[in-house]
Amino acid sequence: MSIREYLPGEHNAGFVGLRIVVKVGSDYRQKYYSFRNKSDEEKAKLMATAQALNAEWNMERTLTQSIKERECKEIRRTSSAYTTGVSGVKMKFVRYHKFRAGEKRAYYTPYFKVSGSTKNVRFDKLFNIKQLGYDIAWNNAVAYYAGKKGLSSYSHLLERKPPVEQFYVIYKYQVSLGHKIPLRRLPNELDPKPVEGLVPST
Repeated sequence: MSIREYLPGEHNAGFVGLRIVVKVGSDYRQKYYSFRNKSDEEKAKLMATAQALNAEWNMERTLTQSIKERECKEIRRTSSAYTTGVSGVKMKFVRYHKFRAGEKRAYYTPYFKVSGSTKNVRFDKLFNIKQLGYDIAWNNAVAYYAGKKGLSSYSHLLERKPPVEQFYVIYKYQVSLGHKIPLRRLPNELDPKPVEGLVPST
C-alpha cells in the first residue's frame, strides 16, 4: 500500500490532497491530508508528514505479518512435533505411573514409539532413548519397524533420522499441554538450557 495523491477532479467528493491506506493485520488504516487552501510550502510539509506516517504503518504491517508467519510455523511444528522421517515411528515423552511411598507419581521418558499393522495385526513397541542413547534407539526402532513390514533393506529409512533437537519442540509442546516433565528427562544428548525454567527441575 502507498500514498495516493488526488488532483482536482480525480476524487468523487472533490477531495484534493493525499490519502494513505495501509492494512495492518486485519485492520485497514487510512488518513487524508487536504491540500485545499494550502501553499506549496504547506503541501510539502503535509507530504513529508504523510510519508513518515506511511513508513510507520508499513513497518507495523511488516512486523505483524512476520509475527503471524512465525505463529503459523510454530503451530505446524507443534501439531507435527511427534513425527519423524518414518511414518510408523513417532518420538515423544511417554508418561507412566509408579507408586512411591504410597503415592502415585507420574514419570516421563523420551521414546521412539513404533506402531502400525501387518495383515491386520497391530504392533506397538517403545524404544527408550535415555537407556539406549538417541542413535541406537533410532536404529533399533527403524529395524523393528522394517522387520514388521517385511523390508529386507531399510538404510533409506535410517537416513531419515530427525535431529535430536526436535525434543526441544516436543518438550515445549507437552509442557504447554500441562505435562510437568523434569529437565533431567531430556535425552542425554541435549543441553537443558534452551528450555530451562519451563518446568522446575525436580
